[in-house]
Amino acid sequence: MNKSHPPYWAKSFFKWYCDSRLQESIMGDMEEQFEEDKSNFGTSKARRRFVWSVLRFFRKGIIKPVCNSQNLNYYSMFKHNLLITFRGFLRHRTTFGINLLGLTVSLTCVIFISLWINDELKKDRFHDDSDNLFQVYSRFNNSDGVSVWHGVSGLLETEIETQIPQVKLSAVSTDVHEYTLSVDNQGFKAKGRFADEDYLKILNYPLWKGEKEALAEPSNILITKSLAKRIFGKEEVIGETINWHFWNDQKTFRVAGILEDLTSATSEPFNFILPWSFYHDELINFKGWGNYYGRVIVKLNKRSQKERTEKNINEIFKSNQSGKQVELFLANYADRYLYGKYENGQQAGGRVDYIYLAVAVAIFILLIACINFINLSTAFATLKAKEIGIKKSLGATKGQLAFQFFLESILLSVMAVSIALFVIVILLEPFNQLSGKQLVFNFNLRLFSAALLFIPSIGLIAGLYPAIHLSGLKVISALKAKATTRQMNGVWSRKALVFVQFTLSIILMVGTLIVSRQMDYVLDKNLGYDRDNLLYFLKEGNILDNSEAFIAELENITGVTLVSQSGFSVTPGFQNRTASISWDGKEKDQRVSFWENNGDAKSVDILGLELIEGRSFDAKLNTEENSIIFNETAIQIMGLEDPIGEMVTHYTGKKEIIGVVKDFTTESLHHPMEPAMFHHRPEQAHYIMLKIENGKELQTIKKIESVYKKYNTNYPFDPRFVDQDYQAMYDSEMRVSKLSRLFSGLAILISCMGLLGLTIFQVQRRVKEIGIKKVLGCSSWKLALSMTFDFTKSVFIALIFALPISYLLGIKWLENFAESIELSLSMFTSAAFLAILIAWLTVGTQTWKAANANPVHSLRNE
Repeated sequence: MNKSHPPYWAKSFFKWYCDSRLQESIMGDMEEQFEEDKSNFGTSKARRRFVWSVLRFFRKGIIKPVCNSQNLNYYSMFKHNLLITFRGFLRHRTTFGINLLGLTVSLTCVIFISLWINDELKKDRFHDDSDNLFQVYSRFNNSDGVSVWHGVSGLLETEIETQIPQVKLSAVSTDVHEYTLSVDNQGFKAKGRFADEDYLKILNYPLWKGEKEALAEPSNILITKSLAKRIFGKEEVIGETINWHFWNDQKTFRVAGILEDLTSATSEPFNFILPWSFYHDELINFKGWGNYYGRVIVKLNKRSQKERTEKNINEIFKSNQSGKQVELFLANYADRYLYGKYENGQQAGGRVDYIYLAVAVAIFILLIACINFINLSTAFATLKAKEIGIKKSLGATKGQLAFQFFLESILLSVMAVSIALFVIVILLEPFNQLSGKQLVFNFNLRLFSAALLFIPSIGLIAGLYPAIHLSGLKVISALKAKATTRQMNGVWSRKALVFVQFTLSIILMVGTLIVSRQMDYVLDKNLGYDRDNLLYFLKEGNILDNSEAFIAELENITGVTLVSQSGFSVTPGFQNRTASISWDGKEKDQRVSFWENNGDAKSVDILGLELIEGRSFDAKLNTEENSIIFNETAIQIMGLEDPIGEMVTHYTGKKEIIGVVKDFTTESLHHPMEPAMFHHRPEQAHYIMLKIENGKELQTIKKIESVYKKYNTNYPFDPRFVDQDYQAMYDSEMRVSKLSRLFSGLAILISCMGLLGLTIFQVQRRVKEIGIKKVLGCSSWKLALSMTFDFTKSVFIALIFALPISYLLGIKWLENFAESIELSLSMFTSAAFLAILIAWLTVGTQTWKAANANPVHSLRNE
């Protein structure tokens, strides 16, 4: 850079703002002054003085006028382009309608998916310092692998609070369960948990009235506004009393605080909180370090202190609990909803997999719609070649022509976004019912900014090809509308985009088919027990003291085939498990977790379990409390070749094995088969279970309720079916299956709309060719087939690429299940046939119509 001359940028800036009529004289004076300053002060100072002169002249009277006749021409050109654009929309209304509908549908889907994803990502993240909140988990080294449990000993929290300085706050609670509450002999079912006085200090559940420290008093209760309204008919209920019931326990609590109603931002909603001190001191019989009944949350001073805190917690735990089979670790509290799956003791995803799936579907749908937009825009833009030639011959610049194409795309994007937002408002409630959410659509600044960003982006993408290519055509070529090599390449690029479009659609189609088949398999699979028409309800109130008389009355009801006292439940968190069992030959460090069920003599029979060895329980024998029944997996793990008559040691005493039942599924098919055992302890069974005749459910349940009310007048009758509980475990998968079917169907619809638009375009371009061929004797069938085959080649190629990708993705998803379907060839052939059929129907209707048209109409101008 030559510093002996005035700064180049300063001279350029001056020429940019200065009126052209004054530039030469003022610049001459400034250059003469620069030479004089250079001789007097030196080059550096002369350059600075020159820059100051440039800035000093930036004032009214010297700068160029802002408004002139040229601007008026730009405004007129904008109005002209706007008019031409709307006329083009009307002239090519089919293309315009396809583009608008495709973009609107895709945007509606994407916004709904975005709302769903946002709701999932917000779960449990509204608490202060959520990054520093951790829950203590237990990792068990069992003989059949490493398992993880979210509970620890309730004694741990006090030790953490007093011994670990990096823990700012800690709290202990239970899981949320459904209990019976009553006021003035009126019973209500509500979900609640037990928690200590620090629970509301560490988690930000808003308290409307009362004090958070109220939970320090064992006779207080905190309830939500909605529960207060339901029970008392009003919200101001501080000081009122509520009776709490569970099984054979009952206590009266005083309302000491009112919580705001919990939003969908929490993954574990509840209606009330009871004091931990009552639960720990009066309800827990075994308070040892080997009983994992507490849920402990800690807030660290810094997230970086996690590893050190884990080490300290394990030191406390191991100083109180012998054995190396269990270790504790910390997991972020806000991550438990999305990352709740563990494999071999390590975090392995969870609901976050559905987030990834939803993102992929949203991208697929938007990409398919954009491909439609680009394909149809570029195809029909070639029809404007003569218009471009005339404008260029009249002096229109390349930039002005490019602006016209961008304007069309942006206007169409604005319309699509506006309609999509309107549709969202209308369909939000039906979508909430389908997805099981409570989504709220607020048109806030973030959404407005996203719309402003999205509209020009889509407009730029869709208008890029016609703006660059067609605006650059030579005048002669444009006026003659000659097909150049570059235009022919555009045909191939459109075919490539159709290939991409149908590849994505087929992947969605096959994925939806796999998900649906797996869900059908899950719901129809023989689980090893008969869950059909199996009804149960909690054994509580007067039934506890009169169970035999109550069961006798139930057995006399027409439609009831079998009644049992049972602890069987398929709901996660309601099942009992224990590792406190030993047998001859058990290794010293071997740890096996058994699922256990307490029940009466009919508790095995009512489930329809298949007995493969020994016998079931016998009510006539007085020694059955010392008997035990295992499943096949338990016997295999224990290594017992001839189990009948063998003795095992349970934490309640010695037990004799009297029977072995065939394996049955105790949880969802996400989990492998586990060892299980049955005890004859009807007094410990929590439920009354009934087998009901098929086809008589409604009238039978009414009769059961009347008997129930006879014993428990003021208790709500809340029966449940086992098969419904089983289906509820797959609620997430079922909803994902429904949503995937919906969105994949819409994606295919958008693809077909694009194919339909291209077909219409090609038919219009080849109308004279079709007329000539018909005059020369070509049949309508041959014409239709030749045009149809040309379009469906891209679909055939898409199948070749899409099916292997779909297979790999399907295998990956099915790995989440311990038992799953096998991917058969029929799934992929049916998807392929459906894709080809849809393409043929879409293209064939237009080509057949064109092939049967009267050739006179297409050739009359020749």
